[in-house]
Amino acid sequence: MKKLKIALLSYRSKPFSGGQGIYVKYLSKALHDLGHEIDVFSGPPYPDLDPKINLVKIPSLGLYEKSSKFFDVTLTQLLNPINLFEWLSVNSGGFPEPYTFGKRIKKIMKKNIHEYDVIHDNQSLAYELLFFQKKKPLVTTIHHPISMDLAYQLQSTDDFFLKLLMRRWHSFLVMQKFVAKRLKKIIAPSNSSVDDIKNEFQVDENKMERVMNGIDLDVFYPDSKIEKIPFRLVTVASADVPLKGLDYLLEALSNLVKIYPDISLSVIGEQKKGGHTERLLKKLNLEKRVNFFSNLTQAHLRTTYCEAEIAIIPSLYEGFGFAAIEAMACGVPLISTSGGALPEVIKDTGIIIPPKNAKEIYNSIDFLLSSPDKAKELSKKALGRANSKFSWKAIAEKLEKVYFKEIEIFKHANN
Repeated sequence: MKKLKIALLSYRSKPFSGGQGIYVKYLSKALHDLGHEIDVFSGPPYPDLDPKINLVKIPSLGLYEKSSKFFDVTLTQLLNPINLFEWLSVNSGGFPEPYTFGKRIKKIMKKNIHEYDVIHDNQSLAYELLFFQKKKPLVTTIHHPISMDLAYQLQSTDDFFLKLLMRRWHSFLVMQKFVAKRLKKIIAPSNSSVDDIKNEFQVDENKMERVMNGIDLDVFYPDSKIEKIPFRLVTVASADVPLKGLDYLLEALSNLVKIYPDISLSVIGEQKKGGHTERLLKKLNLEKRVNFFSNLTQAHLRTTYCEAEIAIIPSLYEGFGFAAIEAMACGVPLISTSGGALPEVIKDTGIIIPPKNAKEIYNSIDFLLSSPDKAKELSKKALGRANSKFSWKAIAEKLEKVYFKEIEIFKHANN
């Protein structure tokens, strides 16, 4: 079978948290292990790639990682029209990175696009993809339509001004919807995402194919050297992001304290200083029971999962749910909501509860803490499913077939 040269595009690839950075890292390595040559084109934050993978950095102003979005630029930088647009957009409440990434990547790839057999975009959905797919076979992964995030955020507040800011930040959705329905091949990680992309972006279902995401089983596994901390819970949830449902877990935790005085929670995610979650923790008197962990090494991430007795995914919606698979692969019994693709990913290996329901979270945690045999049974089933269904090698092999099929379709269409 012919070995391919693949351009993998990602407008931002935060290395230690966030699904996009994880996807780029492990997919590129798995494809390389199959013998393909991979060039990853990424804007900042840049991914943490295997040393064998070539990273082509697409610089941006990176204003979201700077202390001052307004002042941390130079006049020379602003003389560049794309930089100026990015700066003006960010400082007026927008999120221009997918748009500006498209402009920058076209400028760079125009010179050598002929070198690649296939281009794989990781949800930038920039206008320039429509140019690329005229030149080369193009595949785009849409993890889930971001319009779902916006809908949940709008539901979380009655503040009119805040709703305006939310809509402004998500203004890139106009571009993404326009581009998505004109793409020839879309990969989605779940049937739930396929349905949501079809409904939200009006994409023809026949253009989409489900290829689920994978897990690095060399990183996530039950580690017998790590001692369980009694009554320790773990979750993955960016603070102040309503979609992740952390509020409902904290509410349940405040009641569990009354019967489990040693209970505590590890949150894999960053806490926003002075934000909503910090205020809620003070109100519920949970500051000393809840710890946030961000920018963890892989070893520390595994430790954080393995030392917990129970993992909880309280999300209102997930297009896939990396955190669920990570916990399952570490052999941690799982409680998850039914939001989005989570039931499809977890199946019968965890306890599935409705979203937005603190009482159900409370009841499920209480049940597993008081039923160690059931917790052990779920742990074993979850581990088995993670190992059998979610290796990156299997995922890469499925995508490889998609690439070759799209190459053949492109060849015949252009003969």
